[in-house]
Amino acid sequence: MTGEEPQSGAEVLRVLELLAEEAPAHAYEQLVAQARRSGADPGRIDRLTRAKGLALEVGALFDRRRQREAELAALVDTALELTAPARLDATLRLITRRARLLLNTDLACTALADEATGDLVVATADGAVSARTTGHRVPAAALRGAPGELPGPFRTADHLADDRPGHTAALEDLLEAESLHAVLGVPLRSGDRCLGFLYVADRRTRHFTPDDVSLMSSLADLSAAAVETARLLEDARAANTVLEDAGTRARAGLSDALRAKDLQDDLVRLVLEGTGLDELLARAAAELGGGLSVRGQGGERLAGHGRTPAPDTAELERVRLSAAATGIACPLTDGTLVVPLSVRSEDVGTLLLHPAEPAAGPGTGTAAGRPGEQVLLSYARTVSLLLVLQRSTDAGGRADDDLLEDLVTWDGPAEGLERRARRLAARLERPHVMVVARPRSEAADLVESWAAGHARRHRGMKTVQGDRLALLLPGDDPAACADRVRAELAEATGAPVTAGAARLGRGPDAVRRAHREAVRCLDALTALGGGGRSAAAHDLGFIGMLLAEEHDAPGFVERTLGPLLDHDAERFGNLVETLDGWFRAAGSPTRAAELLYVHPNTVSRRLDRITQLLGPDWQRPERSLELQLALRLQRARVFHGLAPDGPRSWEPA
Repeated sequence: MTGEEPQSGAEVLRVLELLAEEAPAHAYEQLVAQARRSGADPGRIDRLTRAKGLALEVGALFDRRRQREAELAALVDTALELTAPARLDATLRLITRRARLLLNTDLACTALADEATGDLVVATADGAVSARTTGHRVPAAALRGAPGELPGPFRTADHLADDRPGHTAALEDLLEAESLHAVLGVPLRSGDRCLGFLYVADRRTRHFTPDDVSLMSSLADLSAAAVETARLLEDARAANTVLEDAGTRARAGLSDALRAKDLQDDLVRLVLEGTGLDELLARAAAELGGGLSVRGQGGERLAGHGRTPAPDTAELERVRLSAAATGIACPLTDGTLVVPLSVRSEDVGTLLLHPAEPAAGPGTGTAAGRPGEQVLLSYARTVSLLLVLQRSTDAGGRADDDLLEDLVTWDGPAEGLERRARRLAARLERPHVMVVARPRSEAADLVESWAAGHARRHRGMKTVQGDRLALLLPGDDPAACADRVRAELAEATGAPVTAGAARLGRGPDAVRRAHREAVRCLDALTALGGGGRSAAAHDLGFIGMLLAEEHDAPGFVERTLGPLLDHDAERFGNLVETLDGWFRAAGSPTRAAELLYVHPNTVSRRLDRITQLLGPDWQRPERSLELQLALRLQRARVFHGLAPDGPRSWEPA
């Protein structure tokens, strides 16, 4: 053994020590350089150089294994994360982020296949700086491989130097927008289908190794399974949502149907007990919320409760036919629900509900799409029943109308009038009023139809004579009845209505006398320019007293001077006397004081008290005229002994 052999063994041992220490490459170079400086022979230098190369190869192998272990660990972590249920967009973001970190690239993106066209559409991107990346579309033609084969991975170190057709050309715009050079793409395969591609790219030239391709392919396989799972979960969630909505609608529909069944029995009972259409609509409006109106076959308004906008006639007819065909309530453009009213396929009218709040859209609420529709249909059936019952009593109603027409126009012997009036004796035991209205409408049929419905609902009578409508209705307030008739008839016809009214008195000719008084009130309103308004005789002051059939002078005095008469009776005052003196003195307090033999200050204080009792407008010309007329009537009644004795009687000095 020569002396160089131990030296070579020591150098090899040193190489192994450096390998065990994971020394860097320059440490091996230093060992070779040291041997050269010591004058070692060429054979020794070659052996040392070979040992250095083998050591570096072993070190590189260890590095690759460690890197592979780290990559596999990261891949396992990614697989664990992908097993957690998540939405598709969150899953895609996780896949893209992991791909960029695993291969340490500048950009990663996931592109999914469009089921309609087959094109790839970039769904998520990590590391992108251009807004054009997400949503970029890769044509399907660039992805096709051999017939019957799925596309495989592709890679390029620098797309600028790569003139191959396919992915690189299809991604040209995206690569230029992001200033990318190296590209690696692997397909997302699920069975015999390609769901899309997973791309990574660098902004420098890079040669992707087979290990890189293998790692990306493994990640793509995991990602494809995760994408399929996420899609299945989203489909399941959507199906569950649909089922939950269907269940909610079914439960609401069942509850509404049970409620409607109980309600229907209750409504039939109310009809049999004689509940009218107005009471029924008031109950329906309180339960359903909103305004209700009933329209006849010709579109005329028969009854209503609350506010309902006037519908467009053409739209109402179209929607009514649709509702009749489907059997459910259909909405107008303003939200009003339309329910056709029919009995045994016979059209009897339409029920309109204008909800207080906008109705829910289709797919919410009850099975029919709107809350409480079964209840609405129950009320509609009951309204139809009421209309049919009312129609069955029209024959008797026409007979009553003929009787009313005879009573108001009778010019034969008194015995005949008395005999016909006996038919009304039982019905007129309650207070009644006569309302005569004159609508400015050319639609005579509409007025007749509305009048028939109004008289039927209020258990009254009607007759139409020329341009005037006469209604005999239960009630004790002629002014209120006239105002109600005026308002409802004006709404039904869309034209102004003027109405006069009178309270029905006693005797066989009471109807005729009340009719004459109501006609005089109507004519007086028209002559005074009060068209479109309503009034009774007592609303017209002294003119009403003159127009009244019985010329109610005591009532006129009471309405005009009542507060002053009550004051003087209770406090032994002199306000009526002071007012009379003030008028006789032509409105001069000083002259009135002389006529009354009191101090002018006393007259001023009494006039202030008169203002408090009669209101600040008692000195206006029209009010003063009524006061003076009332004073003269009272003076005449006292003079002729017509005024009752008592503290409220007054006799001028």
